[in-house]
Amino acid sequence: MQINIVAIDDEEDVAALYKVYFKKEVKKELITLNCFNSGESCLEYLKSRDGEDTQLILCDINMPEMDGFQVLESVKKDYPNIHVYMVSAYDNDEYLGKAKSLGASEYFTKPVDFTELKKKIFDYFNDEKNSA
Repeated sequence: MQINIVAIDDEEDVAALYKVYFKKEVKKELITLNCFNSGESCLEYLKSRDGEDTQLILCDINMPEMDGFQVLESVKKDYPNIHVYMVSAYDNDEYLGKAKSLGASEYFTKPVDFTELKKKIFDYFNDEKNSA
């Protein structure tokens, strides 16, 4: 099963990090990775594809225009089957609580521990595949 992941972060170097850390999995066709620098561009992408081929969104919280919480609310309303992992430089209970209350599946702080992130992703999607 290939996992289609969308990453949203307004900092270009973060998108580059995702590409580097998922390079092996992309090459092995275990995942596809699409990166966006704004919530709006991600939502346009999802709308153009009716959200059907995206299983997971990795979403930064602090972004200009539309923050990650707004993206999370919109995704959960329009595409409830897409899992959203929130990513933030802030490790505080307020952000974590808000993310969970809006439907986030996971919450990671920056700098992202990519070993832990990959483990969470593959554990979840392998469990989901095995229970189907």
